[in-house]
Amino acid sequence: MGRRLTRKQIKKDEFITLMDRAVHWLTENWRQAAIGLGGALAVGLLWWAFTMILGSRTAAATRALDEAVQILEAPVGAGAPAEAKLKFASESERQEAAAKALAKVRRYWFTPQARMARVLQARLAAEKGDGEGAMRELAAVASHRAGDPAVRVATLDLLRLRVATGQVQAAIGDLEAMAAGKDKRLPQDMAMFELASAYERAGKVPQALEILRKLVENFPDSPYRVEAQRKLSSLS
Repeated sequence: MGRRLTRKQIKKDEFITLMDRAVHWLTENWRQAAIGLGGALAVGLLWWAFTMILGSRTAAATRALDEAVQILEAPVGAGAPAEAKLKFASESERQEAAAKALAKVRRYWFTPQARMARVLQARLAAEKGDGEGAMRELAAVASHRAGDPAVRVATLDLLRLRVATGQVQAAIGDLEAMAAGKDKRLPQDMAMFELASAYERAGKVPQALEILRKLVENFPDSPYRVEAQRKLSSLS
């Protein structure tokens, strides 16, 4: 029993000694301690403020994007339903209203909503016949190589627009990297399906058939599998 008490006493003495040293250090270095504590508190407050502001901006950007999408999807002309809450007399009027709404979303820079707004602005430019302007906007978003949906949509739109405007070889180069899994902006099965279409457009039917076969064999659960099988039958 005495031995146990001795060990307990030793531990108690060690703890008291440690606390004495800590108090002594704080007494001698109270300025450094206060600065360190103040710095930690400042960092914590800055991080809290940043997350609050970011959350608020994201919520506001989401609302603004929803409003812009409603304008883009609103009916136009005399055929618009009478009960429609939002409608436009002409296509140009709808486009003008949509452009203003999308510009408002773009003010929330560094948000996924701002990137999606840029994609929709590119689509508006394409509708108006400004293919070059549309590709510039899409390329700017696609260059982020991030994992958010806006980058994927921008990449897909950009590749399809290149193919449609005769820049097939440039699209094929990017799609080959994506189909091989080297470029992650598009899922492999999606990239393979688009690559087969680009090969077909370029007159490279054997290459298109090879890619379609790989898609059917290697991606049995792909949503593109049924269409790939149909294309295989029609091209063979």
